Amino acid sequence: MKINARTCAAVLVAALVGAFGSPAAAQITWKASIWGERRTSSEPIEWYAKQVAAKTGGQMKIQVVYGHDKGDAAADQLKSGAADGAYFCTSYYGDKMPLTTVIELPMFAPESIPVLGRVELALADHPAIQEELRKWNVKMLVPAPLPHHQLMGTRRIARIDDLRGAKIRISAEMGKIFEEFGATTLHMSGPEAYGALKGGTLDAYATSYPVTFASYKLHEVSKYVTDRISLGAQLCYFGVSLKAWDALPAKTRQVMQSLRQPAVEKYEEIYAREDAATIAAFKQRGLEFVPFSTTDRARLVAKAIKYWQAWIDEREKQGLKGREVFEFTQAKIREFGRK
Repeated sequence: MKINARTCAAVLVAALVGAFGSPAAAQITWKASIWGERRTSSEPIEWYAKQVAAKTGGQMKIQVVYGHDKGDAAADQLKSGAADGAYFCTSYYGDKMPLTTVIELPMFAPESIPVLGRVELALADHPAIQEELRKWNVKMLVPAPLPHHQLMGTRRIARIDDLRGAKIRISAEMGKIFEEFGATTLHMSGPEAYGALKGGTLDAYATSYPVTFASYKLHEVSKYVTDRISLGAQLCYFGVSLKAWDALPAKTRQVMQSLRQPAVEKYEEIYAREDAATIAAFKQRGLEFVPFSTTDRARLVAKAIKYWQAWIDEREKQGLKGREVFEFTQAKIREFGRK
């Protein structure tokens, strides 16, 4: 039999399950609060919770609760003890957890979901990241690798020259690059963008492709989608209370650790299913799929490099290990990208 990482993980889990004692042992239940409605990126977290319960014989349960808390409430929930787990997106915590934003640098994250998932798992276990999150009583347990940001809107964008004069909703860092090429960048939510695209005050919207566009129904008020410009990805993850984690029995922690990689691998499967249906809906709506110039994309990446360096310099001035974290992440992108 061929021995690989998944086989080893399965053997480890089986051994750990057998090591658990009587079902009468004390049961632990965690409350995991996820802001917003149930969505594609939260499905593997639900799978993870079910597997943890199954592999521990019901002795460890994670109760996933959806709500209407704001995206920036997760850290306070864990720090205060109001929840044992929560869904984080680092764009809400750039000032509090600056090192975790390394994945969100413009055009830096790998486009492959399996590669990105492995990179984010490695990043979660980096000592500098762990130290940064420890201040907020947070452990990055299961990353939620998200697809790259693409463009959709009422303006056809196929080359850099098409950015001149365009009004685009985009992340702050990528927005700086677009502004260098004549674009005006705006900040607004998905629901706000729907009205702005329809009313002509916005030309294009950048977000995770394709499901997030569909969730805001932006394809209903758009004409074009530039789906290969690949501007970068956002780092989101299922974080848990470090205090609650440390209080778990060692065998329980081992089972939960062994299920992290399988949970992250679920994202590729789910996206493949969801993306096909969503893209079909875009085509049915009559959107034109615009190919972006590969030469011009290379020019955008070249421009992005100076912002990578600025990120490093800023963290180093703050006394943080910016260069170490950046170079570690870059090395992992190369390592996992070769496999």
